[in-house]
Amino acid sequence: MNSVPLVLPFTLAASTSRSEGPSDPFSCASILVDEASSVANVSSITYWLKNGQVSPTSQQFASFDALDGVVLGCEDGTLYLLRQSPHHTPHPIGIEKPLSSRPSSPTSARFSRSRSRPRTPTSSLAPFSLTSRARVVSGISDEQAQAPKNYVDFDEEPDKLKELLRGGVRDSASGDRLPLSLDRTAAAEKQAGLSKGLSSPSGSVRRSEAKSLLSATHSPTLSVTTLPTPPSPSSPSSPSRLPYHLSLGCHIFPRRSGTGNPVVGLRALANHRHFVCLRSQGDLSMYAVKDGSCVWSSQISHLPAVSPAGAKEVQPSGAAWTWRGLFVHEAGESVVILASAALSGGFTSKSSADDDDGANQKQLSRLAVFELRDDTDKGDEELGLDKAGEWLVEGPTAGVGFCTDEHDVLKFFHVDTSNHLIVQRIVLVPATIQLDSPDDNSSVGLATFNPFKTGGAQSHGRPASLNERREGCRILLEDFLDVGELKLDQRLRGIQLRSMRDCIRGAAWSDSELYAFEYDSKRLIINSSGTTSEGLRDVTWLGWDMYCAVYSNRYEVSRLRLVDPNNDRVPDKRSPGILHSHVISTAAVRGTQAFCALSPTAVLSTGVSRQGRRRIELHTPIPSGESRKEWTRTMLWKSHDKGPNIPGDKHITCMLPLELTHIVLGYSDGTIGRSSFAELVHLNSTLAPEDVSDIPLDGFIVGLHIAQNDRTGERLIVGGADDGSVAIWSLESMKTLARWVLFISPLQRVLHLRHDKGGPLRGCLLCIAGDGTIAVIALDDYQFLYMVPGAPAPLIKVCTSGDNLLLLYGDDRARLWDVKTLEFWRSMNMEKAKELLNQGGWAELSLLDTPSAGSAHSTLSAFSPDSSSTILVDLESFLSRAVSIAKSTAGDEMRTRERTAGVLRSLLQILHTPGLNLDIDVICREQLVLPVTLASVGFHRNYASSVIVSENPQSQWCVSGEVSASRALALTACLRTLAHFEDLADCVNTVITFYATSLPHSVGRAYIPPSLSFLARWWFDVSGELRLAARTLFDAGVASLTDEETISLVERWQHSLPFLLPDSEKRSPVAAKALLLCGFIATRQYNLLSSSALNIVSKSVMTYLHESDVSCKALAIDLCSRGFAVWQHYIDAMEMIRSLFNLATSSKKESITAQNIGPQARQAVLHVVTNNTGIFMTTLSLDILHPQSLDHRKSVLQLVAFLTRKKPLVIYPHLPKLVEAVVKSLDPNSTSNRDAVLDTATEILGHVVKTFPTIDFHTASQRLAVGTSEGAIVMYDLKTATRLYVLESHKQALAACSFSPDGRRLATVSLQEGVVLVWKVGTGFASFFYPGAPPRQGHGGSDPFKSLNFNVGEAAVMSLEETFEHVNFEWTAERSVQLKIRDVTLTFST
Repeated sequence: MNSVPLVLPFTLAASTSRSEGPSDPFSCASILVDEASSVANVSSITYWLKNGQVSPTSQQFASFDALDGVVLGCEDGTLYLLRQSPHHTPHPIGIEKPLSSRPSSPTSARFSRSRSRPRTPTSSLAPFSLTSRARVVSGISDEQAQAPKNYVDFDEEPDKLKELLRGGVRDSASGDRLPLSLDRTAAAEKQAGLSKGLSSPSGSVRRSEAKSLLSATHSPTLSVTTLPTPPSPSSPSSPSRLPYHLSLGCHIFPRRSGTGNPVVGLRALANHRHFVCLRSQGDLSMYAVKDGSCVWSSQISHLPAVSPAGAKEVQPSGAAWTWRGLFVHEAGESVVILASAALSGGFTSKSSADDDDGANQKQLSRLAVFELRDDTDKGDEELGLDKAGEWLVEGPTAGVGFCTDEHDVLKFFHVDTSNHLIVQRIVLVPATIQLDSPDDNSSVGLATFNPFKTGGAQSHGRPASLNERREGCRILLEDFLDVGELKLDQRLRGIQLRSMRDCIRGAAWSDSELYAFEYDSKRLIINSSGTTSEGLRDVTWLGWDMYCAVYSNRYEVSRLRLVDPNNDRVPDKRSPGILHSHVISTAAVRGTQAFCALSPTAVLSTGVSRQGRRRIELHTPIPSGESRKEWTRTMLWKSHDKGPNIPGDKHITCMLPLELTHIVLGYSDGTIGRSSFAELVHLNSTLAPEDVSDIPLDGFIVGLHIAQNDRTGERLIVGGADDGSVAIWSLESMKTLARWVLFISPLQRVLHLRHDKGGPLRGCLLCIAGDGTIAVIALDDYQFLYMVPGAPAPLIKVCTSGDNLLLLYGDDRARLWDVKTLEFWRSMNMEKAKELLNQGGWAELSLLDTPSAGSAHSTLSAFSPDSSSTILVDLESFLSRAVSIAKSTAGDEMRTRERTAGVLRSLLQILHTPGLNLDIDVICREQLVLPVTLASVGFHRNYASSVIVSENPQSQWCVSGEVSASRALALTACLRTLAHFEDLADCVNTVITFYATSLPHSVGRAYIPPSLSFLARWWFDVSGELRLAARTLFDAGVASLTDEETISLVERWQHSLPFLLPDSEKRSPVAAKALLLCGFIATRQYNLLSSSALNIVSKSVMTYLHESDVSCKALAIDLCSRGFAVWQHYIDAMEMIRSLFNLATSSKKESITAQNIGPQARQAVLHVVTNNTGIFMTTLSLDILHPQSLDHRKSVLQLVAFLTRKKPLVIYPHLPKLVEAVVKSLDPNSTSNRDAVLDTATEILGHVVKTFPTIDFHTASQRLAVGTSEGAIVMYDLKTATRLYVLESHKQALAACSFSPDGRRLATVSLQEGVVLVWKVGTGFASFFYPGAPPRQGHGGSDPFKSLNFNVGEAAVMSLEETFEHVNFEWTAERSVQLKIRDVTLTFST
């Protein structure tokens, strides 16, 4: 049910150091996220309203109170989520005045790149003159590594690469990528022989004084935190932030965030629950507005799609696409998302698929259409996007867009290569439509299948036939309309359209001019007097006749109208006229990075103030004069942090978690250090001097990686700074071993080639920069060898085979290099590269995988104050290892136990919420030793992490059900694990009980309980502690539901039960989760469910019992154990029991221990037999006598032995019936059956005789005596598998029976009667005449041979279970027996 581990982002307090900040902060996340927002470069902004509307352009935006939330998209691919504050106050700023120019945004000294760096010296080495590897010396060189030009075979390389290689080595400041180059003398110098310090290279402004090699080792002790002391948990103080309309909610870090993948499109959906994000590399994602969690994400190019009929197909052409536009269309329940892309710089498409054909190059744009897959009943469980189609159009991407008319008909437009505007209607065919056969010539109008059309719109041209749709594509492009040629004197920079009835209005702008136009189905009217487009960013239509133009320093709202030469309005649009545009209002802005027009009277913007603070403002007009208006600004939110830190402030800029007990830190002064998770969580902890590196780099550390020298076994740290420098440190001593300045962009990844197929590169490090440039370093002697130039597209995979180096890029192209001769061989498309790899002999290293550092923990990929202080912890992996360490008794593991327990306490410090309950705080502080910390925990989902801002203790439990569930699950699992280390069971159980049951009262009305759907994912998790924690919280959550909530939950999920789904969907995670939720509730509160719902749930349980999937069987077994009494009324109960029989005795071993269904099925059998003994024993007896097969009979017999051992009291009343069935299975008339079950039956009878004193067996005569609760004794002959006779004389239940050694006497005792009876049971002469009759007892009638009374008083008073242990016969001779009752021994003569 769950294939994703529980990963949580922990933001630590060690990197927070500010001269001023909010007083009494509750967590460091609020400080760091606030600071990160001030230094971020925002590229997109969107919003949503309280009523769920996201496009209020048809109405006046009356008040900022309607604004419910805002999302900011940044250049580094991250997102900031802001929600309406509970207690907000508007902050009017005043009337805006026009500005002459836009001030530049302040740059943070803490997280900006170096402003200058050393220039690359000119190489004097001849081509291919490879110098010998210099010996490594102790000195460190600051010299930059560079390489000469190389000979390259240009036959199959694109022109861009030819020019790159022809240009040779250029100045590093130019930004060009370096060609493959040879070793420079950039290796280290002898440190021991140097007496003078190393000065910084020329041009560097990061240091003004030379630094001695010795002085670097005497750096002052580093303080890892300077945070203020937090408030007392018992009385948390409220934050002192201004009550703006918005408050910062979280900072979202998507997968593959970082430099080069900015957010290019943001749109909120009208469901008021989600927003869509598009990034330039094609990452399309959906996020929840409540907590910033990623509910769906994928790369557009990874999703297959078919182009519409008549459109150009998307082929792997080797082009790199940059996605630029995002459009969302919502009509009723249908949501369509459209994205557009342009070829990356320098790329053009070829008319031929041949790589070598460079003629007929065309400018293309790429478009993709998605449909939202949403089931609101299940929250985000089935939310996602289905790709409906994808195609190419000829023309610039700036001329591509989408619009709708007044009837919500979706239209696609683009400007072709001849500057003609083309408009087409898009029809999305529902996925459920089944096409008729090709012989059917009937056609269906678009209105029938258009999900956007509400009626009234007239279609142009012929109706569309679904049979014209290309197979696999759900897109129809209809009503081709050529509006006409746009008179463009310069390059088109953008166009926006508005459609109504048969008319189209648009605004287009070039490099110099913005003008409007109108098309009324007959003519194209262009505004003759365009306005300047200098500084124009975008245009948004606010209605049919109004649009907003956003410039770098102002907003302009303009109105369009048709006028005659006298500037009077034309009454009839069919009359000739002039399209006139006039500005009706202007708003001056300062420092705006992104904007969003809400309506003709409201514009939302964000930027950074002159003081370096992020601000979000709402611009609204006020009357001023005639028709023009001036605008006023309302501050919706403003960050507290001022951006730049104090110069010289030393802080953490990146982390490398090897283990939670060993974390390598990178600092802003170019040094590295080592610490642990526990030290970073504790306040006022410091690092020892030996834990800090000696020689700093000339920049702040931005990346750290682990490597190992295979020859010496030494573990090494490879890191890079923001100035492109790279260094190698010893992990053990933290000494700097070598360093170089290699790149023009920071180090991004490090690959260590250890494979035998690496050839000359075996044992080398491939240091990969952000631009794809590769530096090859020999790890044996720390020598830089050469460089491989990058490419416009991102590098995704490195492959080596002998002397060949194959590099695969994100544009579906590959480059092949010879690392021995240092020659570039050829460029090829991805298909040819795969053919080459399929030949075998290649070692492949993917760059798309998350760097592992040798542990299950990682860091965030983006670079910001909060990401640098955040570690992603895989709790499932850590807790599993912690439990195994706690159970270890080896003496050398004690230190490991102490460190692991320390990490557990550090995690609990963060997960525990102080201030909710005084008694719990005392237990955590004094018993569990959990001091207060400012570190905080966020949320992780679908490879995206959210650093959540909490203003007070209560707010942590008021974000979303998923966030509450993840925090409670982690807290409970860590508490349970801590109990393995120390005797803290009582304290742990008290705290767990509080968090499972008492949070609603402690938090208040805003409390959001843990999501049962989220907890259900860990119901059968591999980690035992997580599984038990999830079940504890799940049980408590179901118990806390009201009747109304319970009924509503079942109604939402019952339609996804497996019994109702097709076979292909029965094993889906949603179906399994629906069965768990509905089934668990049915076992507890079946009276609230209807008979039809119980019937479906019961049949779903039966369905999963017969599934081949282990998880499905495990779920069904668990529900059988809990609710058999409910299910038996709606299904064949015997069939369910038989299924449990088979699973309980199956010899097949499951691969996953936690889901080993054999033990689970046996446990379920015990539950069923305890609570439903009658039907269970009936089924068991029938299956022994009339099995489905011999194997089934053997399985059932094994089950009898199992029940005899585990539940003797339960089966005791049915013992005679079971024993008779076992005896009859030994029928000698069926030789094959008897031989097959003989061993099993003998083993069972042995267990029965040993367990129950009322049964005895005489080996020589093969007689079996079975006493019953009614006082009778049944005698069986196992040789013939028949019942011989019944001895009846006792009036009460038997306590024991026993054969004499010669088998001729049988002694029985009844404690309730106080009598011992002796029976003659030997074979006599009379048995030949009266077969089946009991032997003669020496006198007439059926009385026993002897009757011996006794009285032992209270010793005879005991329970049935006690008789099994304290009553037995012992024969001292063939005719003398002792009866032992507790400590009393009675001797009788028989």
